[in-house]
Amino acid sequence: MTRWLIAAIIGLMIAALHYGRSLVRPNGAGTGTGASLLGVDARALAAFLRAAAATLVAAMLLGAPAAPSRPRHPLIALDASASWTRGDRPGARWARALDSARALAAGDTLWLFGDSVRASRAAPHAPVDAHSTLGPMLEMARDQSRALVVVTDGELSNGGSLPAGTRLTVLPAPPAVDAGLVSVVAQVRAAPGDTVPVRVTLRTGALPVNEATVTVAFAGGSPVVARTGPVAAFSDRELSARLVAPRAEGEELLRATLAVAGDVEPRNDTLATIVEVTRVPSAVLVSSSPDPDARAVLEVLSGALVAPPHGYYQVAPGAWRDASTLRTVNVGDVRSAAAAAPLLVLHGDSMIFGAPARSARGALVLMVPGDAADAEWRAASGDASPLSSSLAGISWDSLPPIEIATAPPTGDWVALSARSPGLASRAVVAGGEVAGRKRLVVAASGLWRWRARGGPARDAFDALWGAIADWTTSAAVDARAVLPEKRWFRAEERITWRRTGADSLVALQIRADAAPVADSAGRGVALHFSGDDRGATTPPLPPGRYTATMRGGVASFVVNAGTELLPARAVSPAVAGGAPPRGVPAPPLRERWWAYVLVIASLCAEWIIRRRAGLR
Repeated sequence: MTRWLIAAIIGLMIAALHYGRSLVRPNGAGTGTGASLLGVDARALAAFLRAAAATLVAAMLLGAPAAPSRPRHPLIALDASASWTRGDRPGARWARALDSARALAAGDTLWLFGDSVRASRAAPHAPVDAHSTLGPMLEMARDQSRALVVVTDGELSNGGSLPAGTRLTVLPAPPAVDAGLVSVVAQVRAAPGDTVPVRVTLRTGALPVNEATVTVAFAGGSPVVARTGPVAAFSDRELSARLVAPRAEGEELLRATLAVAGDVEPRNDTLATIVEVTRVPSAVLVSSSPDPDARAVLEVLSGALVAPPHGYYQVAPGAWRDASTLRTVNVGDVRSAAAAAPLLVLHGDSMIFGAPARSARGALVLMVPGDAADAEWRAASGDASPLSSSLAGISWDSLPPIEIATAPPTGDWVALSARSPGLASRAVVAGGEVAGRKRLVVAASGLWRWRARGGPARDAFDALWGAIADWTTSAAVDARAVLPEKRWFRAEERITWRRTGADSLVALQIRADAAPVADSAGRGVALHFSGDDRGATTPPLPPGRYTATMRGGVASFVVNAGTELLPARAVSPAVAGGAPPRGVPAPPLRERWWAYVLVIASLCAEWIIRRRAGLR
């Protein structure tokens, strides 16, 4: 409109420049015999034609549109996520939403969004998308400069602020008793007969719950029951349980089940995971000369590792005891446990089973006792190392003194050193990698005093050995080429895998209930790893238990129902202020052939009128 207004002003100015004086002269002055044509002043008609031609030329030069913008129909979008089906067994809510969206579309294209955006040629009988992602729909509306009409249950994954002109139709679920399990946390590995702690989190829906009962059990094992008190609406509650691992070794299914009176949705009441029951611990500590340092380290490792470590003490030459039960253990069993452990900690005589490098197949930590000396040695931070970030906050001056070994350790880096007045600094903790295996030496005694003092000193001991445990176990030692990143997933999640070896290509065979799983790679799945990258993913799978067969063995995992089935609060996103998107702009006037015809016709008509009226 602005460009047309400017063009009209230019046209009037040009017409006034040529005809202004003749139009203001007295009537009949300076005119010929044909000053009037069909009752219209010839000068005025010629001026109008000149103004029209000049206006059209100016509009073409300014790029003015050839016509007003044409309004666009809004995009009609329907949320196709599975949350519509929660507690809606007859499918009445989905049917209402579908009818509402079709009525709004009125024969135009109906778009479905959730996992993806697609045109609805035949709407699904029931929504199955595992997400409620509105983002791609918003981008589509913005790219096409169209308003958006959304029909949803209000449980959107994103879209906190919708663009101006958006119309939102929310059909929330009616208030009902609904509770679901959000997560189950259990250690990945356990020894046969060990106590396995389990934490389960539940979530309530629109109505409060008087009491919820959670049952946790291994497949075929005795269940453990935990109960809540009253739980408010839209609240999370965590419950803890402890159960005994099966006596047989293998990958055992651990299932948590929720029971609530009047619950309308049973599909979100169960979560399952896999616990690997094995006699091979996550770490083994072997001490030939048990002392408070060995006992304190074993306590810290018990809290730092996903599975409890095993400890063995030599109480007399050739006599070994289990650190937990003090039962007598055969030296051959100790040797076997040390050789199979992913992390071996040798305290005291490091040559008790021969060369340490041959005693361990995984990471190795040597604890070399210090010697009593007249000098007082105090710990201090070392050089930059993989442990530095964990040790950064320690106040070294407040820690008790330690005894250091005669021979200082060597390695690729020094994480901890010791200082004494008048003496040179000595290395205490040094580490590195040898032939791809992590090695670390702690050449000091008396560190247990830090833990015994409590407070910041205890935190320093825990930070040191926690950092050692994290670094030495960051790359798991396992005969299997890959392992699932976790042992349970949701139906909408991609399955993540962690490489345990150096293979850049790992072939998997994934089976569900003894049947091959059909996915994008067919029966087999090929995982590609590049460089130091240790992670890879495969497409999501339907709920169920799966077993992956690869070089070196098998690994199981469970896929549980998707998060769309969990109770959620319906939220109506805010609509941004401002005008809705403009319609489709018309093409510029200069691209229309008839504009040039009008200009030429106006100028020709003006010339004819001037001649008929006797104007020069």
